[in-house]
Amino acid sequence: MTLNLVQLAKSGAFSGLLGLVAGAIGLPLSEWLFQAVGAGLFGRVLGWAVFGLLIGLAEGVVGKSQMWKGLLGGVIGGAIGGVLLEATRNWLTNQVIGKAIGLVLLGASVSAFISLMVVLLSRAWLEVTSGKLKGTEFILDKFLKKGGPAIALGSSALKSEIVFPDPDIAPQHAMLTSDGINFSLKDMSMSGTYIDNRKIERAQLTNGARIRMGNTEMVYHEKRA
Repeated sequence: MTLNLVQLAKSGAFSGLLGLVAGAIGLPLSEWLFQAVGAGLFGRVLGWAVFGLLIGLAEGVVGKSQMWKGLLGGVIGGAIGGVLLEATRNWLTNQVIGKAIGLVLLGASVSAFISLMVVLLSRAWLEVTSGKLKGTEFILDKFLKKGGPAIALGSSALKSEIVFPDPDIAPQHAMLTSDGINFSLKDMSMSGTYIDNRKIERAQLTNGARIRMGNTEMVYHEKRA
């Protein structure tokens, strides 16, 4: 979605490996819980909730976001997906097809609720309001820690973490840094970076600040606890 193919390849390979590990641990653990609580619908739902928890844990490691968000989303998604899986299996006469469809619904539920928790509980994000990525939001929470790595914004997937397909944006156009509470934006380009129509060299971002680089505009949002 963000057109960063380098990041896609790295995170895809790593998350795929972690997903295999989580599945290998989660499925036997889910079955054990199912048997331990006396089987039945409750046991199955509890088992799938634990499975979702482990998938959420893997996502938290890969996404480097607050791990508890992935865990919470995984548990909720696993429980709801488990109900859907059991309902599908009981509804369809063909058990194989019913279980296959149910597993797809389970995976979709876990994924959806992990993403939902990350979005709903995010503290800082960039919303692109113009350009080819209009409507895209970049969650910044994983970078919101004191002494954490800077985030490069630019047009090159090799030089920037947040990539914009805009020829008027430099390969590494600007840099976001955090002190654990606020983000600051530093211009690294020849063409300039603008905040609220004012050219800046370095500036602290405030909620609702409008950022322009090349032909791309975005709004910085933040929520305070």
